[in-house]
Amino acid sequence: MSGTAEIENGTLGRLAVIRLRPNEDLVTGIETACREHGLRHALVRSAVGSLVDARLDAGGKVVTVTGPGIEILTLGGELRTGAGGALTSDLRGTLSDSDARVYGGRFRRGENPICITLELVLQEWLPQGDG
Repeated sequence: MSGTAEIENGTLGRLAVIRLRPNEDLVTGIETACREHGLRHALVRSAVGSLVDARLDAGGKVVTVTGPGIEILTLGGELRTGAGGALTSDLRGTLSDSDARVYGGRFRRGENPICITLELVLQEWLPQGDG
């Protein structure tokens, strides 16, 4: 298996406990929460919640999971503010539908509405030398 790895020195900072409400989009909601809490770079530490419907990028194809009541089994990833000030995210996870089928991939922006709530913990990442 070939690939490249990048090592970034830094420290962990503040924690933010976030609740997203029904029909908020998972990706844009988490990005908005980062901006509201002044987190330029953050990691998803934990999450629990459900989605109405879901769309994931998985292995080069789009996977649609029809709900309602899709359970989020895992959610991880990072959010970063670039040199121009734009926040980007890479949020991935696994889901289960009402028939206990499991799906995984990268959450698509604007296509993953929260069902009841999504509670998550974000942790600030402070890259060394990031001013």
